[in-house]
Amino acid sequence: MNVHVKGHTVAMDVAYINFEGFQITLFGTPGLSRFKIMRKIILNGADGIIFIFDAAHPKSDNDAISVLNEIKNQKIPKVYLANKQDLKDARSPKMLQTQIKLPQDCKIFPSSIKTGQNIKESLKYLVSEIFKKYKKLLQILCNYETNIRGLAEKLRKNKAQMRDFLYALEIRRFIKIDRINRVYRVNEVLKKLI
Repeated sequence: MNVHVKGHTVAMDVAYINFEGFQITLFGTPGLSRFKIMRKIILNGADGIIFIFDAAHPKSDNDAISVLNEIKNQKIPKVYLANKQDLKDARSPKMLQTQIKLPQDCKIFPSSIKTGQNIKESLKYLVSEIFKKYKKLLQILCNYETNIRGLAEKLRKNKAQMRDFLYALEIRRFIKIDRINRVYRVNEVLKKLI
């Protein structure tokens, strides 16, 4: 995993990761209530959520629950990390799940940011869940790479909607737009997965 962080922490951190051929942008926000507006902005365009609990400090649970309430209605894949498993007083994922009242079907990894325990595994799980969400759309995109008008008809989008739609996919690095020839190409890594 190749992580490159640019800039300074103001209300969030930004990291760029090359993970198994995927270019991923991670935005990190503190769990403090004063950062709620930043979390709301970030969630607006997020494809997935990595939620990190401080498993060694139960006093932080109320802040965690407050942030969980902000994201509970988000219809995007989520993964949870029970962090600080390298400390002897860290709660197990099951205990944390019970105490916080997380859904039984949620995916929670015992982890340690310090040692790297389950960081790659949790990210791999999240990427897989995001791919499942977009798989059908990616198949359609592959079929219409040289026929944007046909794609617009298939998706029932007008010209302005298509422009915004394709631009959003390019930002997510799902496609690369050739504006001169008015075509796009689906990311080769994603094509291999379909």
